[in-house]
Amino acid sequence: MSMAPEEYQWHIKLVVARHESLNLTFEQAEKVFAYEQEKDTYSNKYFFTLWEDADYEYSAFREILSEEQFKIYEIELRKRIQFNEQSFIEQDNEMKMDIKTHNELLEFYETKFIPDFFKDPFLLHFGPFIADHAKVKYIREEYKQYLNDRKKEILTNHFRNNRTFRPNLLMISLIQHKLSAILPDYLPFKARVDLPTKAMLDHLVARIKNPPETTRVFLNRKFNELREFNQKGYTKNADEIPGWHTEIRRPTPEEEMELQGMTLLLMDKDRYGF
Repeated sequence: MSMAPEEYQWHIKLVVARHESLNLTFEQAEKVFAYEQEKDTYSNKYFFTLWEDADYEYSAFREILSEEQFKIYEIELRKRIQFNEQSFIEQDNEMKMDIKTHNELLEFYETKFIPDFFKDPFLLHFGPFIADHAKVKYIREEYKQYLNDRKKEILTNHFRNNRTFRPNLLMISLIQHKLSAILPDYLPFKARVDLPTKAMLDHLVARIKNPPETTRVFLNRKFNELREFNQKGYTKNADEIPGWHTEIRRPTPEEEMELQGMTLLLMDKDRYGF
């Protein structure tokens, strides 16, 4: 986007003022401005982390500054990075109580909520569990792959964005992932599947619309228990916990039946190995 000469001169003066300690020439300030314009190009897919941004800036300024200017810049950059890293550490320290609340939810799952699902051998003996056994097995295999991919995503994103400065945040993210293995997160899984798997899910959704009355009553009772547990405030940061672990809005009866039924279909006694 072109700009008027006066506006351009104003931007260059701002660059010089912002980097006053470097005593930039007009030509250097122009190059810094060009770099900043390129770096700030909008993208909803790609972005720099704190350290990537610093590395990119470091590379650009090394080409622009003189040797003496660059020595000053390196000292200032190091201070800026250390300040940001300390902020990460302080933020992470504030999450220690959140680990406790997440572990309370995990304990609730393991000792009170989930065991009931595997006590009744006839709970799963209806419709799709029998006639569509192969399809159920297929989507469970897909969900296992989803969990594997999701864990790798959690780890790579965490260390890319936080390095080793936020261990409490990582612990919480991994607890959330374990929760998703215990009580499947159907909706996030559904949003990521390919077209053949989506067709398989749609077929099974149609098959679970009318479960036996005993199954329907059981599911409503159990998920009301989960809803009540969350409402008591055990999940202090519930907005960060995906799937069944929180509730942004009450679903319609049709949505709730799909969510409950497909969660039941995906549930694995061995927690998919996690």
